[in-house]
Amino acid sequence: MMHIKENFFIEKNQTEYILKKRMNKKGEEMSCSHLGTYSTFREARDAAIKEMIREEVNKEKSAPLHEIIYMMKQKYQELSGENHFFCKISWRV
Repeated sequence: MMHIKENFFIEKNQTEYILKKRMNKKGEEMSCSHLGTYSTFREARDAAIKEMIREEVNKEKSAPLHEIIYMMKQKYQELSGENHFFCKISWRV
């Protein structure tokens, strides 16, 4: 299982990549919710980015739309930059 960022993980089985999100606090036994199944790592990574952006937008529900759009663009650039994103990946055995 690969830790992507925050509470998001990608697990690979023989034919697909599974996007998961940690549902409990660190230190407890890990339990994850299944967010989606994808045929490529890039699809799973993009889905993880969208989920992270969705969470960030939901935190700012009372913000004006133009601020939310700007925040979404900034977050996507931050998370999708190839070098920056892959620096956050760590293998978990």
